[in-house]
Amino acid sequence: MTKKKDSKKDQKKPAAKHENGKKPAKDMTFLARVYVSLKPTVNDPEGITIGGALGSLGFETVTGVRSGRYFQVTLTATDAKAATSEVDQMCSRLLANPVIETYSFDLAKS
Repeated sequence: MTKKKDSKKDQKKPAAKHENGKKPAKDMTFLARVYVSLKPTVNDPEGITIGGALGSLGFETVTGVRSGRYFQVTLTATDAKAATSEVDQMCSRLLANPVIETYSFDLAKS
């Protein structure tokens, strides 16, 4: 005995639409390069140590070093504005400590 297919199940669902009646934009992939560093008023013992080591290695032209962190974050978003907002939130909530650190980032389509 052959089972009949339910014609309702075989029908494709219509694509979701935004409130404005248009189809949602396809998500794009972005690469964010995030730079986190200590604020200028915060002591940087790691930077001082690295500066001293560079001097010991003969790099006498070095007059100061500030250490920091670098992150590459790949994300999807509908547009660059949405991606920028997401990365800014990531930085302020997790990647940087806003009390003692500053951050900046570059965003590019990937």
